[in-house]
Amino acid sequence: MAVPPIEIDTLVPCAPDAAFEYFTRDIGRWWPLARYSCGMENSTGVFFEDGKLIETDRSGKRHVWGSVTAWKPGRRVALTWHPGLPAETAMNVEVTFDAAGDSTRVKLVHTGFERLGDQGASTRAQYAGGWPAVIGQVYRGYCEKAA
Repeated sequence: MAVPPIEIDTLVPCAPDAAFEYFTRDIGRWWPLARYSCGMENSTGVFFEDGKLIETDRSGKRHVWGSVTAWKPGRRVALTWHPGLPAETAMNVEVTFDAAGDSTRVKLVHTGFERLGDQGASTRAQYAGGWPAVIGQVYRGYCEKAA
């Protein structure tokens, strides 16, 4: 059964190159780890390293959230997505950065929920509740302060 994608679209007050850097290089500064992570309150960081998005926790454990499938600075980053799940169940997340006057339109598309079988629809519902806050509020707020 096909599960529809999640699409989040937000406008941030900076150029595409900066929006990309804030999303990728600075993800550990704005991502709400205490609420959205594998380790929750025990999480200490999240970052891109060696083609992967990795979370660390207080015990030193590294949780791979996904592997980068596209990296085009200022334009697009795409990755497999499986925080806390086996890699073979990975979904996909793509984030694009398009100039919109003095701002950047940032669009996140999350697909592949059907790979989770019976859990696909409920997992989609959880992400549909989280992505708007993470991208549309937290990330956008970080860009506003950083710009």
